[in-house]
Amino acid sequence: MSTEAETCQRRRRRVQLTPVRTITVEFTGERAGEGPLTLGRLDCYMWLSRMPSHFYAILCVELPVPAMVSVDDVAGAVGVLIARHESLRTSYLPGEPPRQRVAADGVQLLEVCSLGEGHWGPADRPVAADALTRWLRETPDPGRCPVRLAVAIAPGAGDRVIACAAAFSHLAVDHGSIEVLKRDFAGLLSDPARRPPGRSNPPRRSNPPGHQPLDQAELEATPAERRRADTALDYLQEQSRRMPRFLYAVPGARAGGEPLAVELSSAAAAMAVRQVAARTRASRSSVVLAAICAVVAHRANYPELVFPLLSSNRFERRMANYVGPLAQGTSATIKIGGRSFDELAGHTWTTVMEASRQSRHDAAKRLAMDELIEHERGLRLNYAPLFNNLAPESWSGLTGGVGFQPEEIGVALARTKLRWRPMPANSIGEETPIQFRLYQVDGCLRLEVWSGDAGLAPRTELESVLLAAERLLVAAACGDVATARMLALIGLEPIPGTPDRMLIDSCWVDLADVQRLVDDAVAPAVARVFASAGGHPLVAHLTATDAIRTPGQAHARCMAALARHPTAITPRHYVICRTAPPDPADPAAWPPPLATGTGRNSTH
Repeated sequence: MSTEAETCQRRRRRVQLTPVRTITVEFTGERAGEGPLTLGRLDCYMWLSRMPSHFYAILCVELPVPAMVSVDDVAGAVGVLIARHESLRTSYLPGEPPRQRVAADGVQLLEVCSLGEGHWGPADRPVAADALTRWLRETPDPGRCPVRLAVAIAPGAGDRVIACAAAFSHLAVDHGSIEVLKRDFAGLLSDPARRPPGRSNPPRRSNPPGHQPLDQAELEATPAERRRADTALDYLQEQSRRMPRFLYAVPGARAGGEPLAVELSSAAAAMAVRQVAARTRASRSSVVLAAICAVVAHRANYPELVFPLLSSNRFERRMANYVGPLAQGTSATIKIGGRSFDELAGHTWTTVMEASRQSRHDAAKRLAMDELIEHERGLRLNYAPLFNNLAPESWSGLTGGVGFQPEEIGVALARTKLRWRPMPANSIGEETPIQFRLYQVDGCLRLEVWSGDAGLAPRTELESVLLAAERLLVAAACGDVATARMLALIGLEPIPGTPDRMLIDSCWVDLADVQRLVDDAVAPAVARVFASAGGHPLVAHLTATDAIRTPGQAHARCMAALARHPTAITPRHYVICRTAPPDPADPAAWPPPLATGTGRNSTH
């Protein structure tokens, strides 16, 4: 073990946080007010109402502090920060529709924890901050306040602050908001003139930084913005009609495994991404997504991929310093077939940009729209973000530092690392086969792939996908890669097909999976699913029961059972008969039906 690693371990072992006191910080904002939720906040509100204990309901992060700062300095900065950003003093009123209420003033608690005896300095900030954020997560706030703040102090150095951390409600902020708050907080600590003179004096009023959630809600109520949100729904509807229910599972896979994550750390891939981005003029995150699409499409046998994404929705100038949840889900259809890697990177970039422009929508309307699409398609849509870009990226860095030599990238490849860990509870849906999170593109590419069920996508599969993406990126660093060479570089065989495996409604399904779904849904009826019968694809013949006498009733039962069968879709056609023949596997042997049909109806 290296000396650096030993030092890190020693420091980690001796970090023992002890809460010593709580400081009351007063704040006074420019205004109070009440209004409807913004579209982004409504989306988050609906999500957290369904899953209040989700791992990401609270976002715990480190806040930057300079080397020499006191608890009083931090308290002063906190007071001004909350005064400036109304989202940090907002509560929510349930109802139809829910509303947001901004307080004009109030108090914020700042929790002070001691690091214990010994020498603590700036070099200990990372490990102290890590311990502080873990402490905030492991000791949740029962009041669910917009923000909870804590500092770690060194008793042997006059209670100097070593680290600061915050636990934000996701209703108050998103990832983009946290970056704004970090910059603002650092600016307040570096400029004492912007802070109140002491905790004993109420903080001075601070001019708000501009656009606030109440202003955004008012803007979104205008006719022009309503039309824009409806246009986004039209776009999302088109994508939802093409999205597969389940991306892919390895052959012979069965649900029932634990969720897990694998992270790729690759300096070589980071160098390569910068080279490709400079050559294609695509964003670096789009270059990474292009590599992912090439690998997954080849592995799963798709000519195109409909990728759920998250858009920051921070395109307008007024959103530059906005604090509040703006990010919403969208989808992009990436067409892979016949494109070289440079062409795929450019196509991915423009497609993602178009999808991001169509992401601000009414989540309640989308939920109703999705219910109709699910009923018509006979599947459950899964919008868990399949590619979530959390990597800071600036246009100034697009071409900066380009010029790595091939041998440099080759040397860096030897430093590539794969790490895996079990996922925390309530952090990922069981029906999420794989999803990707990009954390860093500068210096080292940090790309993580998650599986909601290791029985469907095990660790070896996740690792092979990440390494294949790295191989493709590294090869593209020296020049464009043709389609045929891309397939060779990926180095993974497409998931093998079987006579009973079929592509229908953008979904690869095995007949056996659909048979298990129908058996579960219509029991005790006798049922048999056929790949095709009577000129219809994916047909279910079944016997009538007291509960199932119409195709609509059969379809409703299958839809209700889908959650237990993540890799299945419902039959396209139902044939209901009075009795089953001696050989149910022969479609011609079934008696004349009592009723036939798709089970879908326009009044659902």
